[in-house]
Amino acid sequence: MRTFDIRAVLLAALVALPCRPLMAWPSVPLPAGSTGETVSRHLTYNGIDMRASQFTTDLPLDDVIAFYARHWPGQHVVDKLGAKTVVGHAEDGHYVTIELQANAGATTGTIGVVKLPGSARVPVMGQDLYRPAGTQVLSDIEHHDGPGESRTVVMRNRLSPYVNLQHFVQRLGPQGWRHNASGTCKPGSAECVAAFEHADGRAMVITMVRQQDNATSMVVNSRKETK
Repeated sequence: MRTFDIRAVLLAALVALPCRPLMAWPSVPLPAGSTGETVSRHLTYNGIDMRASQFTTDLPLDDVIAFYARHWPGQHVVDKLGAKTVVGHAEDGHYVTIELQANAGATTGTIGVVKLPGSARVPVMGQDLYRPAGTQVLSDIEHHDGPGESRTVVMRNRLSPYVNLQHFVQRLGPQGWRHNASGTCKPGSAECVAAFEHADGRAMVITMVRQQDNATSMVVNSRKETK
């Protein structure tokens, strides 16, 4: 199962839920000759709004660090995280992290921008999503890049995939969700995949996998297209 690693991105911001609406995202310059791409223009990870991009430059690592030191003189920090170097900078209610790694004389970078907390309200992961009793929510990611809204929630509990599926079917049906029962899920199944559709255009796929410790990991992918 893929995980979303944002440890560097959250270096200075994992304390509370930010307020909306978002201020304009700060502009992060790239060293001359860099090539880059957007990873996400806007997502919400466990209640924190952020965006991410990547770049590659032929400049060596020390030159890239020096570039950002010149751009943010006295307004940045540099930390080592294993083989990676992270440049951090606070600006206009946001925190910028640039995770750098040397690569055969060149440098690759991942830029993360998070909205710094403006409220003491604690985010509720998995909010508005049915969860069987005893379920722990591990992560909750909302993707706002459009055209529709999508969300990925990772959960875990001690129920089997089959029992979890029965709970979802019984609870979601009265809420207007139609279960697509084309797949096969039996009491002894180690993995079950369930698809649900709602009359309002929402779609949801739940993948439930039994782990070696007999716990079940669940990944809920939901999406609603905008018209």
